[in-house]
Amino acid sequence: MIVIPTYNEKDNIRPLIAAIRRAVPQEAILFIDDNSPDGTASEIRSVAAQDTNITLLIRPTKQGLGTAYREVFMKVAVEGTPAYVITMDADLSHPAYKLPEMIRLLAEYPVVVGSRYTPGGAIKNWQWYRRFLSRVANLYARIAGGVPITDLTSGFVGYRTEILQKLPLETIKSEGYAFMIEMKYLVYRSHTFMKEFPITFVERREGHSKLSWRVSLEAVRFTTSILLRRLL
Repeated sequence: MIVIPTYNEKDNIRPLIAAIRRAVPQEAILFIDDNSPDGTASEIRSVAAQDTNITLLIRPTKQGLGTAYREVFMKVAVEGTPAYVITMDADLSHPAYKLPEMIRLLAEYPVVVGSRYTPGGAIKNWQWYRRFLSRVANLYARIAGGVPITDLTSGFVGYRTEILQKLPLETIKSEGYAFMIEMKYLVYRSHTFMKEFPITFVERREGHSKLSWRVSLEAVRFTTSILLRRLL
């Protein structure tokens, strides 16, 4: 199952679903919309009327992608199905054509990370300072948590359900992109191997980035907290 949080992503919905369906025609897709004022939910319903493998969950307020993922992960962990969950952004930045490869890898590895920084990975349409900040953030998170992967902030990740059942999901507090770091840190602490494979990340074409100073500060705060815990 592919899980995609949305907030004001109406213009991206049809291109995103089309790209996913070209790659994995029958894969279940769950959209979690935080009551987007731009009509995102209506657009999803319109497409879902013709595709029974698309499900929509609407939450009353904007609560952040971290809480959306946590809600789904906890439900999957309790029910034991589906066999895996793949997280993916709604802004067309993640390569849907890589989904078959990720699913094949999930048959062999418990957690699979689509990485911009492993050999063969790339980023398109980012200015130099964003590349620099992302590199520094990933390096800092890697050192702080001791997690031996190159792209701790990647949001294109596959988890087998058996791994979600092992993790203390109820302890996760991150609401924004810090969630990506926190999940990988928990996976690492559970002594679970994470397989990275290269992807090309493309800057969004429609809408506005959800990355804010508040979201960035949360990521820095969480990363620093795990560094201090390790030192102390």
